[in-house]
Amino acid sequence: MEFIGESPSVRTLRERLKAVATTPLPVLLIGETGTGKEVAARVLHDQSGRTGAFVPVDCAAISPTLVESELFGHERGAFTGADRRRDGLIAAARGGTFFLDEVAELPLDVQTRLLRLLQEGTFRPVGGQAQQEADIRVVAATWKDLTQEVAEGRFRRDLYHRLGVVELRLPALRDRPEDVPILLDHFLQQECSRIGRRVPRLDPAVRAHLKRWPWPGNVRELRNVAHYVAALAQGARVGIEGLPPQLRGPVPDLPGLSGGEGDAPPLRTDLPYLEARRMWLDAFQLRYVEQLLAEHDGNISRAARAAEMDRRSIQRILQRLKDLATET
Repeated sequence: MEFIGESPSVRTLRERLKAVATTPLPVLLIGETGTGKEVAARVLHDQSGRTGAFVPVDCAAISPTLVESELFGHERGAFTGADRRRDGLIAAARGGTFFLDEVAELPLDVQTRLLRLLQEGTFRPVGGQAQQEADIRVVAATWKDLTQEVAEGRFRRDLYHRLGVVELRLPALRDRPEDVPILLDHFLQQECSRIGRRVPRLDPAVRAHLKRWPWPGNVRELRNVAHYVAALAQGARVGIEGLPPQLRGPVPDLPGLSGGEGDAPPLRTDLPYLEARRMWLDAFQLRYVEQLLAEHDGNISRAARAAEMDRRSIQRILQRLKDLATET
């Protein structure tokens, strides 16, 4: 497993991953949906020298009523329906890496138990009496601003500081366009090999077009494009017409370039270039999802399929829209 790319931001990220991999320190990965947080976590595990398993957990996908039992396990009779003892995911990760994706979604009471795990290296199954040794390396990830989550009482401050002993930020794909051709070729070769097809040759116009695309779904969206092309390419060459329909038109303008007043944040030349650019592209992401849902009658599943985005990504962007509406 490797984090692919040759942009300065990715080279720096690879160096930092290598430097921290062999330490026992917790690592907090911050980045937008689709930027490769699980890939980075697997790189940490592969380079750590730990012999146990890599155990990923999607905290957003576990029911709040079950998350404590899923993570810590339970004893027989601990609750209604617990007819036998069951080890949790922490036990499955002994000697390895325990990856908590979307850690900000954990309920506060579970956050308290996770803090004890990090501080003492032990845990107690639900309904159990004795503490058990964990022997795990914890890596967590989130797309949320945990400092804001702490300020609003949704995330424990002490847990944030404990998880964030080493905090690594993953760049959005739009901030490293030079990596688009590298990633595209990698995913195309990988998928064509899997399905037994020859790798098609992309027209230069296609490569230029995709380097300019803003990629609201980040690397995950680019991988989906590669899978589409690998499966549906007609002939040895692929032009613009061979791309998914939503990518065949002109590259979307940055917010505010052709829209009305108030479409985008002001142009902040007082900020570093990448930060100012990110503000504009974040606004594009919000407008893209608004328009996408309008074209699919508000149906998130259909919109996600059309845009080749993860359904949860759209839901999170919608939540940001609601939060902005509340603020205003």
